Amino acid sequence: MMPVDFNTLAQQCAPAVHPSTLQAIVRTESGFQPYAIGVVGGRLVRQPHSRDEAVATVKALDAAGWNYSVGLSQVNRANLGRYGLTGQDAAAAFDPCANLRAGSAILADCYRRASARMGAGQQALRAAFSCYYSGNFQRGFTADSGARYAQSSYVQRVVANALPAPAGVTNTAVVTDEVQAQMALQVQTEANVHVNEPASAQAIPVVPAVTPESGLRGISGQVARTVRPAPLDEPPALGGKARAHATWDTFGDF
Repeated sequence: MMPVDFNTLAQQCAPAVHPSTLQAIVRTESGFQPYAIGVVGGRLVRQPHSRDEAVATVKALDAAGWNYSVGLSQVNRANLGRYGLTGQDAAAAFDPCANLRAGSAILADCYRRASARMGAGQQALRAAFSCYYSGNFQRGFTADSGARYAQSSYVQRVVANALPAPAGVTNTAVVTDEVQAQMALQVQTEANVHVNEPASAQAIPVVPAVTPESGLRGISGQVARTVRPAPLDEPPALGGKARAHATWDTFGDF
């Protein structure tokens, strides 16, 4: 294994978006956790420790009908096929390079739409953050409730995360030979990883890696409601999550 800076990875895998911008999105969405899974209307009791665990958990979530987002960029299940993340028996979505590529494509499309409406620049970039988050140009500017977010909006959090990291915190990751971007962040701890899910949501177990002996242990629970279509005058839900309004409404629709 060798250490790789996140910005270097971003430049190689997602050159269409400035690394600092993509870094702010990823820090906000997954805390640089490549196996992160965010469940709409639920939460994992812990985040997966390996890609095998993540894949097994996603399969169980699919079987139970849950809506979820995955990986560094938190790409929603509704967008996985569109961005080529459905191959390799569900493992493709957790390939950091492919996930970053998808996230950058989603953000770039949001920025293109925003620029066409309001002109290029910082205003359009912030509107693109809102689009990435919610599928429209407004929701991301609305303050979210809950102590974790301190009444901040998603756009505010992304902008804050674009600032230099605190002393002693780096974005160095470990890349294995198995996949050119198989990451395990060295400086983030599981306690610091939040994938935009409330503590009050239904707890869902992580499924251990599947073996021929163990088989797949399913996840039971209430099925999340179907995602609502975006209004016709707004871009479709192309954000890292295809959002649906949950009762806790932390993100409006995730």
